[in-house]
Amino acid sequence: MRSRRRWIIAAALLALLLLVTTFPMRLALAWSGASEAGIAAREVRGSVWSGALIDARLGALPLGSVRASLSPLALLGGDTELSFSRADDRLGALAGRLHGSDPRGMSDVNGVTSLSGGLGLLPVDTIRFEGASVRFGADGKCVEAAGRLQLMVGAPIAGLDLSHGLSGPLSCANGRAQAALASQSGMERLTLSFDGSGAYRAQFAINVDRDPAMAAALAVLGFKPESDGYVLATTGRF
Repeated sequence: MRSRRRWIIAAALLALLLLVTTFPMRLALAWSGASEAGIAAREVRGSVWSGALIDARLGALPLGSVRASLSPLALLGGDTELSFSRADDRLGALAGRLHGSDPRGMSDVNGVTSLSGGLGLLPVDTIRFEGASVRFGADGKCVEAAGRLQLMVGAPIAGLDLSHGLSGPLSCANGRAQAALASQSGMERLTLSFDGSGAYRAQFAINVDRDPAMAAALAVLGFKPESDGYVLATTGRF
């Protein structure tokens, strides 16, 4: 009798495991509330164990077509933890985890993605993640931020050479995620902060080093003179 009971329990557990691991990724994402967390895709294929998101996005950040898998244990608990990876010669490699439950956001992200529309008036066209993690609580406030970001500026600004981009660490500051970025020379600094809704503030400061021609060129672009150089502030939403 005991042997039979053990076989029944083992068969039930195997059936449950098969059900979980073959459950369609599309239905699992819809059930788990991934869209509310900003995770979207033009098409979803495969199972939660081995799926694919075609033309995936995290808010305004295009991820491209990625291989993806959901944690079955997290799903059974009503949470969303999606691991994704992309190996693309044209777009570059990208991998990490997305979290749709509290705290929601991303963790252990490495690689590069484009930034649709830049940062308002700032012509930023790509973001490189280096072990980046950013997560927000139910109130939209930053509860975890780590790793580094590198922003690449796609167009010249008043003749400045920003070909190597601006980079710096991620942290939580006053309830918002914040990246304090600087160029290699340290003459250009960009402070980018954003909350759980994706609303961002960016402040780009350039030390003109008493160069009147540079100051005039920056003034034409909308930069304002302040104590730490010429500054351009912009706001928007990812």
